[in-house]
Amino acid sequence: MTRRFAVLGSPIAHSKSPAIHLAAYRVLGTDWEYGRAEVTEGGLRKFIEELDTDWDGFSVTMPLKEEAAKFADILDEPSVLTAATNTLVKNEQGTWVGSNTDIFGIVKSLAEAHIALPKRVLILGSGATATSAMAAVKEFSPRAEVRVWARNAVSRKLLVAFGKSLGLRVGSAGSLKRASVAADLTISTLPAGVLDDSARILANSRFWAPKGALLDVAYNPWPSSLATLWTSKGQIVVSGLEMLIWQAVAQIRIFFHGSPTKELPNEIAVVEAMRLATEN
Repeated sequence: MTRRFAVLGSPIAHSKSPAIHLAAYRVLGTDWEYGRAEVTEGGLRKFIEELDTDWDGFSVTMPLKEEAAKFADILDEPSVLTAATNTLVKNEQGTWVGSNTDIFGIVKSLAEAHIALPKRVLILGSGATATSAMAAVKEFSPRAEVRVWARNAVSRKLLVAFGKSLGLRVGSAGSLKRASVAADLTISTLPAGVLDDSARILANSRFWAPKGALLDVAYNPWPSSLATLWTSKGQIVVSGLEMLIWQAVAQIRIFFHGSPTKELPNEIAVVEAMRLATEN
């Protein structure tokens, strides 16, 4: 039976989610459909409620993850923890179930890159993905000390408080330059282009060099200015495409099995097809 899915967010034209999902569906032998739709902030509920045909589920990206958590009738534990959802699936009762697979995506992409357990982590940004990054740090390296660098003072304070509620040692970073020199791992959750000026300033700073690896969730264009800078200093860079792939793997597990933890049939081949799809 054909099932219909799509990714929702804004901007959405650059999204590689349709390519990687459809590649996975082909390996799985399904005839499922997967599209995309531009949905701006504040418009998620209206968009879904006004659909004129049946859809089975959605991937949800910026800036809709908090809205998706509020829209869902049932939330999984990671969604409750972070108040953010990136996966909506309609169950047999017609109820919308929300899941957060971003945490899994971050942890898995770092593990696949063989990133050593960091003692100090720097998170750039304070939105929904940053919240998932904080939860991922708790899972990936629970004894790490975390610093948050973000321009929005209100959301930064909330993210710091969230990290502390998880039992992490968390504080704000006043200077990107100083914090990046001290961090064993930097996770940037900011949209593409936001850090271009900051990267330029850092590149022109004498004797500056990041101490550890970078995971940059922004993947279009790639490499980002931050990724280029980290690479020029000889540090490991993990592309946001890896996070995109692994969070999508968990989504497809939910679509296929109803569980993010049950592996897909022939999952190694599925992941390889998804990775190849990102190169086009």
